[in-house]
Amino acid sequence: MRREVAIGIVVYNAGENLLDRLKMAVSAGYSVYVFDNSPSYDSVKKLAKSLEGINYFTCGNNVGLGYGISTVCAQAEVDNFQALIFFDQDTGFSEDTLNFVEKFYLDRKQLVSKYSAFLFNSKNHSDASLNSDGLRDVNLAINSGSLYFLENLKKQGWHDASYFVDGVDYKFCLESAKHKMKIGECSYTPGFDHVTEQEDSLYSLFGKDYQLRPYSWRRIVDTSVSSVRLITYSLLNGEWKFLKILVRLFAIYLATQVYVRVVNFWSRNKNV
Repeated sequence: MRREVAIGIVVYNAGENLLDRLKMAVSAGYSVYVFDNSPSYDSVKKLAKSLEGINYFTCGNNVGLGYGISTVCAQAEVDNFQALIFFDQDTGFSEDTLNFVEKFYLDRKQLVSKYSAFLFNSKNHSDASLNSDGLRDVNLAINSGSLYFLENLKKQGWHDASYFVDGVDYKFCLESAKHKMKIGECSYTPGFDHVTEQEDSLYSLFGKDYQLRPYSWRRIVDTSVSSVRLITYSLLNGEWKFLKILVRLFAIYLATQVYVRVVNFWSRNKNV
């Protein structure tokens, strides 16, 4: 029996942990759609050839995240899937995670006309913040852990391929609001791990610990350009709530990048 939810992943120099997760997903009966932005690093390509159930796509070079997500979602929709859960390649998940997502979706299929996506994670928000459907409506959602409802996503024009990495998720959220669609968060997902395989380090700020990392200057430029585009789009479309949120997030991003560099510089010189 075919599963009701497809899995989508965009990969770049994928590691062994991801390959193990792909094998597990296929073994559990799920159809996996993979877009490879590093086809010369052929581990995923070889796995796809050896395992039925992995649908492999590439453009031969790195064309970015927006194009990759649009491809896997559109291909799953062509294959008559109504929903696809997307994971970053460094997000951990188990068979329990996949089965939970599928059951959660099937139990709430009547909500699909109102939502463009359900966001799954393990943040464990308080029950008081959840509605009667076990969801917490949110303005912004990241790509990883998002269960996209493909018919609604198609109406929105898929993801914006002009965003290379940063901004893909938030542009989707803006388009959802523009199309009067909601995004719901399920924060009690078993086996979901968006922390362990991240390259973040622990930094203390104002008595609290945060997982942060100093991004490359190229990545900072990409984030800055994407943020300005999103802020401008919000302004031009009268999305004032998003405008306020995006300006705040951009300011926090720049401040943390300055902070981690100052801390790292101070630490290096302290030990000289």
